[in-house]
Amino acid sequence: MAKTKNTTNSVSVKPIIFSAEMVRALLDGRKTQTRRVMKVQPDHYIRELQVGKYHPTKIGKDGMEYPGDEIFGAFCDWGEFGLKAPYIPGDLLWVKETWRGIVKINAPWEPHEEGVARYTPNRASCAGIEYKASHVSNDEPWRASIHMPRWASRLTMRVTNVRAERLQDISEDDARAEGVRKEGIRGHALWSGRDTERPTLPSARQAFLDHIWTDLYGEHETKSVGANPWVWVYDFEVIRKNVDEVA
Repeated sequence: MAKTKNTTNSVSVKPIIFSAEMVRALLDGRKTQTRRVMKVQPDHYIRELQVGKYHPTKIGKDGMEYPGDEIFGAFCDWGEFGLKAPYIPGDLLWVKETWRGIVKINAPWEPHEEGVARYTPNRASCAGIEYKASHVSNDEPWRASIHMPRWASRLTMRVTNVRAERLQDISEDDARAEGVRKEGIRGHALWSGRDTERPTLPSARQAFLDHIWTDLYGEHETKSVGANPWVWVYDFEVIRKNVDEVA
């Protein structure tokens, strides 16, 4: 497989889901990196992956091996593993987060009144949008991030770099880029991976693994800290606009 530079001219617009807590980290400027588990894991003996453009091997009708169409992804130099990357440098990712729409709930001839909508069919019928990450909590229902339509998104991420590594190989600097918070307690630099009350830890790396990642995946057989899966590492810049204003 022939490798080229970690760049590409093919740009796509795709959604990406973040929890309310991680959206707050994006808004605060603390989060400029995210990790996502590779859906196909390399064999256990593979120790290093390259990321860039390559030609995956294909088998022709004659049974011979041929180079396939060029793709961007992770691969081994000797050709025993290859996987297309979900996101590539230059891609625009619109953030899906927990939200709710505000719509008019009374008849046209009645005094104007607004309420929270469980379902907001389109932008025209929506008088406003509230986001759980930055709105004072109350008893009104929220809509799950997975149901957020593109027009309701307020944040866009432009992917600047992609690489692949094992989860536990995360560095201290990268853990900070994942949005881990620093808390100065009695002159010591302690770290917390959550907004809620949690014990602080002596390193950002430990806070990311023990708090953020473990809260997401717990003891999952293939995704937990102990499983140490291969992950995509995405660096990005945050743009506080709907993706259609950027694309």
